[in-house]
Amino acid sequence: MRVRLGYPDRIVEVTDGRVYLFNGRLLSAPIEEVLNHYTKGEGLLHPELREVVPDVVRLLLRSGDLGGAALSLASNVQTASG
Repeated sequence: MRVRLGYPDRIVEVTDGRVYLFNGRLLSAPIEEVLNHYTKGEGLLHPELREVVPDVVRLLLRSGDLGGAALSLASNVQTASG
């Protein structure tokens, strides 16, 4: 899967098990770290990557690319989005 999210000031791409963020410089993190940060508040993520974590998780849930983790994350996404 290769998906891009567009923001006015940056581009986020999810591909090959990693999340990439470009805003003049390239930052990346494994999807596992992104999910750990989302579910537990843990993980070593750059602050700019932390800002896009909820959008990345929603994207992965909608695309169905989370596998078995999707059910446990679905309740967190609904709670976080209100």
